[in-house]
Amino acid sequence: MAEAIFNALTEDRGLSFQTMSAGTAALVGHPMASNTVAALEEVGIYPEDHCARQVDEAMLIESDLVLAMSPQHVAALRRNYENLAYKIYTLPEYATGISNDEMISDPYGHAMSAYRTCVRQLLEYVELTLDNLK
Repeated sequence: MAEAIFNALTEDRGLSFQTMSAGTAALVGHPMASNTVAALEEVGIYPEDHCARQVDEAMLIESDLVLAMSPQHVAALRRNYENLAYKIYTLPEYATGISNDEMISDPYGHAMSAYRTCVRQLLEYVELTLDNLK
């Protein structure tokens, strides 16, 4: 969801950032959940085909900035890739500039309302992030 939202808002603003999505516990090779697609389409974002993949060191090296959804993801990434820790943040932390334990909950397997809540959170934080990146 975050990748699709980031790409849509970047395009809307005429910015040239590129986003790649990967998980710390991804269901590698799986497409987006149907509720994910539905929640995104409700806000006018029509994601391209997506195939889940696992984060790896090459992706992190290639990236200028790594935004994770939870403090637990950040901790795992920083622990596994200590030399790249300086570029890893939670999305809420980077967006607001405030270090806290706020996270974006994974809606996978929950009711549609959880997907809608996640989309709203992501829209808010991605907008703030893009403001910071300008």
